[in-house]
Amino acid sequence: MRALSGKLVSGVVFICVVSCYGQNPFTPGQYDTDWIDFSPKPDGIPLHSTVYFPKPSGLYSPILFIGGMYGWASSGYYSILLTELASRGYIVVGFDRYYPGQLDQLTSPVRAVGRQNESPSIELFFNTTQWIKNHLSDQIVAQADWTKTSLLCHSAGCDDTLVMVNVSRTIAQASVFLDPMSLDAMVLQTLNSKVKILASMSQLSEEKPMCCIPGTDYRKIYDLMNCTKVRMQVKDFGHCDIMDDLLWDVCHSANVCRTTNNTRLENYRTFAAGVIHGFLQWAIYGKTDMQKYVTNQAYMPLPLVDLAFDLNC
Repeated sequence: MRALSGKLVSGVVFICVVSCYGQNPFTPGQYDTDWIDFSPKPDGIPLHSTVYFPKPSGLYSPILFIGGMYGWASSGYYSILLTELASRGYIVVGFDRYYPGQLDQLTSPVRAVGRQNESPSIELFFNTTQWIKNHLSDQIVAQADWTKTSLLCHSAGCDDTLVMVNVSRTIAQASVFLDPMSLDAMVLQTLNSKVKILASMSQLSEEKPMCCIPGTDYRKIYDLMNCTKVRMQVKDFGHCDIMDDLLWDVCHSANVCRTTNNTRLENYRTFAAGVIHGFLQWAIYGKTDMQKYVTNQAYMPLPLVDLAFDLNC
């Protein structure tokens, strides 16, 4: 476990906890943040996890995050986005499915598509969440309100997130899918779930070299869910643009996925953090004035090429 230090986001601490009602979600967060990590050895947590959190004491909504490439992409490669969310008043738990010191999990059997209950990783995610619930309050003064939990994922990490939503009716109240790619989405029927979802796709993710496949993507996730649900596609951004600079540069230089240029990355990350924040404040806290920032293009700082929503439950 890392001692608490560094990685601060400057800001002004307001009296209100979680967010100030009515604030534009795309403005910078108001909380100073920090991070702490936990490892199977010596901490005893099932999966290595990094937690990004506001420094002031208070009660905050937790977000459980799984990175891309089926969890191969460590949550540390998304630290800019996750820190931005923490600065807006969330405790963000980044799960690392594969991490030095726990590579024995690579030998675990991989479930076949459509056999969701056989995934060893799903049980690990659930068990890790329980460990965090039991131990996090001993390490930080910020407290998690587990009655207002949400899920967050990127790329193929959304495959496990979709399965978690399918097999558990209590894991979360809302889920955000960023550039999702889920093979299980191809075989699943409409989910009997009340989890509210936002499925967001960058336009270049489905352009060659393609990192998301039609039929496994944000539209499919949207179609599988009941309501409340929102889908959007952000114009002229790519699959790796949400990631930290190091991984973005690898992705861009190797031409693994389509990306934008590096002069616009901050705009996209800020947009992503803002639209996630607006959605969660509306979906979980019932702040109806936040809905327009998620369902009305006129209130968004970046242009979309697709926007749809269904609020009829």
